[in-house]
Amino acid sequence: MIPASERAAELMRSLSHPQRLLVLCALGSEEKSVAQLREELGIEQVPMSQQLMRLRADGLVTARREGTNVFYHIARPEVLDIVNALHQTFCGKAAEC
Repeated sequence: MIPASERAAELMRSLSHPQRLLVLCALGSEEKSVAQLREELGIEQVPMSQQLMRLRADGLVTARREGTNVFYHIARPEVLDIVNALHQTFCGKAAEC
């Protein structure tokens, strides 16, 4: 149980930044380019790069390069499950989410 709690705590630390959580919510089960994420979320280039770098380092997203575009998607199914649960809990059917 202790190793599982440590892995869960690490995951929660990765999710604890609002911009990282927004990126994961925007990705959902889709793959999106950095440009798509920036446009959808209104996050500037530098903070977006920082958050994607952290998510990638933590193993929550993977990247694929196609020409000059980099596409990201959620790497682990449990991350998507947690993001979906958070969305349901905090956004429900609210239009602002």
